[in-house]
Amino acid sequence: MHSGVDNLDDLDDRVRDVAGLITHLTTAAAFAARTVRRGRGPEADITRRTVAQLTLTVGALGYALADLGEAVAHAGALHQLGSLPRSAQRATAIASARSRLCARIDSTRHRLNQAGGRLHQQADRLAAAPAPNRSPSTTSTIPVTPPRPATARSR
Repeated sequence: MHSGVDNLDDLDDRVRDVAGLITHLTTAAAFAARTVRRGRGPEADITRRTVAQLTLTVGALGYALADLGEAVAHAGALHQLGSLPRSAQRATAIASARSRLCARIDSTRHRLNQAGGRLHQQADRLAAAPAPNRSPSTTSTIPVTPPRPATARSR
């Protein structure tokens, strides 16, 4: 991180990325929620849990976006400090602003990694096979034949 301008350009891209994720996940949650207003059954339960996880992830993304907002403020301070005459005070102020900027970026990464990990973990749970039905059932004894390879066609 050398100049405030480079930091601001990079932060602009990251803010757009996170804001886009918030929009995308919120839209997905709203769409899924509309599909199961009062539905019952396993599919409705899975959809409700999906909506809950998406909305929790959006909350975490909101905190990450707030961290990025603070990082933008620190990058702006670095930009301003860079124009001041060289002095020991300026060097100390730049080091302090860089430290705060790095802390906000690290916090953003940490929040995004945690949110992604939780979402991935929950997706694995939602995709897992449902628990077997405990009621007695009959099993089919008809053998299943494997599909045959397609025959080549000629003109």
